[in-house]
Amino acid sequence: MASDLPVIDLSLLPSTFAEKQNLSDLEGNNELKKLREACQELGFFHVVNHGVDKALIEKMDCASRDMFSLPEEVKKRAIFPIPSAGYSPPTLGADGKDSMPESMHFPGQSVLPNSLDQICTKLWPHGNHQFREIAHTYNSHMMSLSQRIIQLIMFGLGLDVSKYYKSDLFSSFIDGYVRMNYYLNRKDEKESQNGYKTSMAHTDIGILTILYQDDIGGLQIRTKEGSWINVKPMKKSFVVNLGDCLQMWSNCRYRSAEHRVVYGGLKQKQDRLSVAFFYIFEEKAEIKAPEELINEENPKKYNVAKFGDIIERYVQLGPKLGGSNYFLI
Repeated sequence: MASDLPVIDLSLLPSTFAEKQNLSDLEGNNELKKLREACQELGFFHVVNHGVDKALIEKMDCASRDMFSLPEEVKKRAIFPIPSAGYSPPTLGADGKDSMPESMHFPGQSVLPNSLDQICTKLWPHGNHQFREIAHTYNSHMMSLSQRIIQLIMFGLGLDVSKYYKSDLFSSFIDGYVRMNYYLNRKDEKESQNGYKTSMAHTDIGILTILYQDDIGGLQIRTKEGSWINVKPMKKSFVVNLGDCLQMWSNCRYRSAEHRVVYGGLKQKQDRLSVAFFYIFEEKAEIKAPEELINEENPKKYNVAKFGDIIERYVQLGPKLGGSNYFLI
């Protein structure tokens, strides 16, 4: 079943928040209402008029494709011994299920300092200043956009944005990183008969994810009822989804949804590209729901947890379960 995600027009919402700004200041604002409902129901939405220049997005698309077009032996120079860092070759699951795309991870400063420079040096020993500059600029814009979105999310929860956004948790323990994904449309004996592959269904464990995807499509979201819906690509937009940490921090007011990508197939002739920016906490950050979100009707759902422990449980339990489940009360 195909679905149009809620579309949030950021030009109709505040770009900054005054001290102790009240929710009544935006009473009747349709965009805020749509944002709140999207966070509660799907955990996914499009954002438009986001302020990221179209030319930069196009450059990032081209730079990503050029990088993936490098010879395999060159890309493998950027394989790192730590998880979610550097190059990961594509993997194919039985009958095409639980496959993983070819990807390049550029971890944040708290995991691998100066990862962009380190990876670029391995791929291009003589330098590739253009790629570095594009990737660095894109990462910077994604961090700024994430910071704006999280403030809107806080405001939609009825919280004092100035209090929580400036708290130690969101001012001292924030990180972010880019992952480029390339979904090859190649027929393989292990694939299902129709040629489709399905990436491993999972939730994102961070705060939120901002996704650029081309117009090929394939992204699917699992609804609260358990069915899978297809997300239609939308030009000039980013897809935003909430992660496990935000579900925990919001005391389950907002939702981290399971999702996957179905790609390839006989009718699809092109490969699929996406670029995801993950807005996350540093490993030592402690996730604890604000007292304002806990009451008799909404009792405390999670024990206090460090992000590093959530990652550890995520690895142990598997991405279909998510690392946050272990910390449910």
